[in-house]
Amino acid sequence: MASAFAHAAVALTRGAARVPKELDRRLLVATIACATWQDLDYISVAFEVRPHEVLGHRGATHSIFVAIAIAAILAFAFFRRQFLRVFAFLAAAGASHGILDAMTAGDLGVAFFWPVTPARFHFPFALVASCPVGVNEWLGPWGLLTIVNEGLYVIIPIALVVSLVTRRDRRRRVLMAGGAWVVGLALLRTFMPDEFRPTKPRVLEPIDTDRAGKLADIPRDGLPNGALVTRLDDMRALGLLDRDLAPSLVPWSSNFFPVWFGSEGGRWMDGPAKLAWRTMFGFDVPTEAAARAMSDAERFRLSPAEKIDLAFGRYDFPIARQALAVTHNRRPRPRYWNGRCNGVAAASIEEPEPFRVVDVIAKDGTHVRFHPNDVKTLLAVAFYKPTTQYPIGEMCNTIAFDAVAACAMNPAVLVIALVNRIGVARETFLVDVLPTIAMQYYAVAGARVHAADPRPFDGRTTAPALRGKIAKLVDVDMTLTLSSTTLPMSRANHADARDASRYERVGLVPVMMRYDATIALDDRGAMIGGEWTGNPPDGPDDILIVSGGPTLTTDGMIDGPEAIPWSFVERLAKASTEDGDAEPTIDLRE
Repeated sequence: MASAFAHAAVALTRGAARVPKELDRRLLVATIACATWQDLDYISVAFEVRPHEVLGHRGATHSIFVAIAIAAILAFAFFRRQFLRVFAFLAAAGASHGILDAMTAGDLGVAFFWPVTPARFHFPFALVASCPVGVNEWLGPWGLLTIVNEGLYVIIPIALVVSLVTRRDRRRRVLMAGGAWVVGLALLRTFMPDEFRPTKPRVLEPIDTDRAGKLADIPRDGLPNGALVTRLDDMRALGLLDRDLAPSLVPWSSNFFPVWFGSEGGRWMDGPAKLAWRTMFGFDVPTEAAARAMSDAERFRLSPAEKIDLAFGRYDFPIARQALAVTHNRRPRPRYWNGRCNGVAAASIEEPEPFRVVDVIAKDGTHVRFHPNDVKTLLAVAFYKPTTQYPIGEMCNTIAFDAVAACAMNPAVLVIALVNRIGVARETFLVDVLPTIAMQYYAVAGARVHAADPRPFDGRTTAPALRGKIAKLVDVDMTLTLSSTTLPMSRANHADARDASRYERVGLVPVMMRYDATIALDDRGAMIGGEWTGNPPDGPDDILIVSGGPTLTTDGMIDGPEAIPWSFVERLAKASTEDGDAEPTIDLRE
């Protein structure tokens, strides 16, 4: 997003409202408020509102209609005598927030017309860059560089225009300053493009590099003769284009158990606000006396890690303490998006969805009841490191204004993976939809690839490795139906009316992603490269092929910081999918 400094710059134009001088300070405050308050929607993260939802970032608060309503309230409350002029100005100031955000690279679109439509919009060009990744960057060199960019692209131009209009006696000086700004900006964009260009030009790049993704890494199991389909004509002949492709097993959707909320160490039933508070100020396990005195209902609200400790009679809570050391009690504070997205996505394609409460009779006879969300959390821990896991394309480790240019995999590789793995083998994989060092993995539940008619190569800019090898170009678009890993915990907490041990299955909650690209074909019609197009011209940095059970230590523990026995988690998962009349039970006294 753009910073508050850039949004507040619209206050420089408040002279257009023509209010009495004694009201100028009041108008200054009102203008800044109208232009900046919208980003308070970031608070919604603490309540598990996802960015693409109506109340998420750049959603309802950024609507033009909301800007008009806020402007009307402030103008009526504080500027009644100048109502019409001030109302119009404040409404424009409020709308400018969304307009600037829609010209910011590397972020979500803006819900300009909510509540008429929740659709998000981008302008077809990027004026300024958004600070990459998160709080650490905003408070570091990248945050400072973002503000410098906003000064160059937003604040200085506004100041120059205002000076040109209002200081007619100094127009020559203003014009000279404007010329110096143009020259300086041109030099910075030319000699420091990484720092002063919000996006880089996209060019055709080859496949079969580490970043692009190597065809040799795409599994061949389930493919006729073990050979990939790479020619466009063969894809058409096999009916792999312009139809819905789906894996044989549909993945289920879940939360990604972010460490900010405690992951397996978080008492998720207490709600996201408490979980965030505990991460900020620390949290401890119960004393042995308190744990032994708990009622069944109190034990039911414990974290999955605490429940495992109780199930095995460990009242010093070794597993829970280790989980807290990397979540609520971690120093420095964990990033919000760090979690188990790839783990729960992998579990959703390897295991049926848990939906039953499992009553575990602990070694000392205590009853510890595991909620389906508890079981999903533990499966996410288990499948965080599956036995087979490797990326196609590189996991991004580059912080940049235009991370896609530095990190995105090649679109031709994604097309080939989709039609071969989903379309032919009917097997799914994971996609990292955030083309930055942040990761958010989803399992592919369906895909549709459309390809236009090929056209002769037009001589556009290509990477050196493709020169002389391209015969034709084809425009493609890929629509992916992904299984969400960003659901709030409450989504899986709806009790089934049949009995107290059942909860409604979440099933597939789709997240739709569309990617546009131009693919390079050689003289045989095989895909050899490509570039991302569209608005914005984005693509994932990698896909992740996963299969098999979890990676275990020699003593059967899940490979990770905590000593969680896979055999127990496996029994839990199986019991939680039983559809019998009796409540599933595991007796550890046996």
